[in-house]
Amino acid sequence: MLFNTEEEYIKKWIINSYPSFLIGGMEMQLILLAAGIGSRLGLDITNKCFVTIGNKYLLDYNLEQFLEINLSGIIVVVGHNAQYIIDYIGDNYHGIPVTYVKQEQLLGIAHAIKIASPYIHNTFIMCLSDELFINNNIKQMYTYFSSLDIDCLCGVVNDTVENIQKAYTIDINSNGDILQLIEKPINAFNNLKGTGCCFMKQSMLKMLNTLKPNLTRKEYEMGDWIQLAVDNGLTCKVYPIASANFNLNTQKDIELAEAYLKNI
Repeated sequence: MLFNTEEEYIKKWIINSYPSFLIGGMEMQLILLAAGIGSRLGLDITNKCFVTIGNKYLLDYNLEQFLEINLSGIIVVVGHNAQYIIDYIGDNYHGIPVTYVKQEQLLGIAHAIKIASPYIHNTFIMCLSDELFINNNIKQMYTYFSSLDIDCLCGVVNDTVENIQKAYTIDINSNGDILQLIEKPINAFNNLKGTGCCFMKQSMLKMLNTLKPNLTRKEYEMGDWIQLAVDNGLTCKVYPIASANFNLNTQKDIELAEAYLKNI
């Protein structure tokens, strides 16, 4: 299923049928994955999430965008130079308690969630600390997820095949249900790029108990995790999370993100 414009695919999921302001909603925990080293950036920074975009740390972007959601707590998965992140955020963020979990071995996104799982007691949001969302629809996505009885809602953006090949491609049916998901694909199912921001229920954590590492990269990957959930009958859908999304792994990625921000 292809969408020619951002407006077309947002309209498909009836984003405007939900209020643009927050009225209650289920209580959730935010799981922020910030253990990455960021060696490909080539910058003199302590942590990948301290990349500066428009005079603001990427870490601040990724925390601030969830402040209008009913958060009971934040769990930050740390690794490389963990203390810098701990010192920066502290033990609470705008009054929301913060817990830190150390990922000693970088064995993938699903592995990071698994080691955080003993501290996850609610429905939760998974967010990658190296992603930037432009003109995000997170409040609407939260309201939409709260209104449905589903297990997982994956944020997607309209993007090029080249960028989808660096992330994951999703095959969906006419209702937006995920049928198949492939991480770092050779070919894309459509022009929807999956992001690392997903809203999930506790049922998704149970899938981690039987998840196997990827045969090629030997990591416990997000794509395999969600596909396992779909294969086991869980309901996973997609939602247009933003007008644009950048995963900041290289200096070129930073330059592209900054150029995009200047032109909006």
